[in-house]
Amino acid sequence: MSGKSIVRWGAVASLVLAAAVLAAGVADARTSAKKPGPLAALIKQSRGESGIVVYGNPPAANFNALVDRFHYYYPWIKVTEYDLDDNTIFSKYASEAAQGVRTADLLIASAPNLWVYAARKGYVQNFTPQDLDKYPSFVKQYPGVYVMSPDPAIIVYNKLLLKDKVPTSVAAIASDAATYGKLTGYTVDNTFGYTGLYGYVQKKGWSNLQTIAKRLKPTTGVGSQLQLVAQGGAVAAYLTSPTARFTIKNNSQFAQILDWTYATDATPIVTRGIGVTKKAASPASAKLFLDFVYSKAGQLAMCDAGFTAFRNDYVPSDGCTNTLADVYKKVGQKNVFVAGFTQKFVNDRPAFAKRWHGIFG
Repeated sequence: MSGKSIVRWGAVASLVLAAAVLAAGVADARTSAKKPGPLAALIKQSRGESGIVVYGNPPAANFNALVDRFHYYYPWIKVTEYDLDDNTIFSKYASEAAQGVRTADLLIASAPNLWVYAARKGYVQNFTPQDLDKYPSFVKQYPGVYVMSPDPAIIVYNKLLLKDKVPTSVAAIASDAATYGKLTGYTVDNTFGYTGLYGYVQKKGWSNLQTIAKRLKPTTGVGSQLQLVAQGGAVAAYLTSPTARFTIKNNSQFAQILDWTYATDATPIVTRGIGVTKKAASPASAKLFLDFVYSKAGQLAMCDAGFTAFRNDYVPSDGCTNTLADVYKKVGQKNVFVAGFTQKFVNDRPAFAKRWHGIFG
């Protein structure tokens, strides 16, 4: 065969091979397009549901920011959140579920003790969202009960009053009564407050809290604490909710007056739980929301909304630093206490609360 024939036949063979590869690729693409994704059945079912009802404790501004991102992917799913205290979240659901009336599809609460009870009573469905294997092991507390956000208890301070001083630890606040003469923070009677205080004591004991004593004006919510610090009624709030990060950033008045930092001597992680309820009227929609939270897009949305992203090795694409990795970097993992939903945590509360009230009144 001549050299020209070899070249000619080689060209033809190449064209035939390319055509075969292209045809195979098109066939694969068509097959993939026809193959339903893992969420296809939930998506189809959700279109016939009436939207999600959430009983939760996240501040409305933070939660609405998260829902806005969720709506980018699922614009037809209406989300209605009732911002409730932790005790009411569970008692309201239990009462309505027993009566058989419309109730919550999702429960969200920073209350390890109440999640223990909810798991025992079977309040939630055993639904497993995708990608849980890409999270720390504590993400799953019970079948169907997950940690939505591992929230670090932070310090918020009035930067105008403190000027060049930044309170970097509870120990620093305790030891400097002249600077930190008026303080605020959670009462132990609040479940976030108990969890944060309990976690701090596990790492550092009671001495710093005893030193602070009557300088504290305790409240039951982060909103009242921010107002108190902004108005000068306190110079700082210690072991408060990290949802304050979003509030300070997005409130122009607060941004001029307030700033926040981690407690480097010990940072308790207050585990905010989430679960799809057994009596959900829109179970598919609720499951899609839960699945969204643990996706990469959901983690970015969580971070930007002032919650805490904690997917392993995840780095937010927009530079957001509200991540568990950043807590470990700034504080040191050895100085972090993660509160689980355990019976010991429940059993310890009465004695712990009694001691706290003995110090703070």
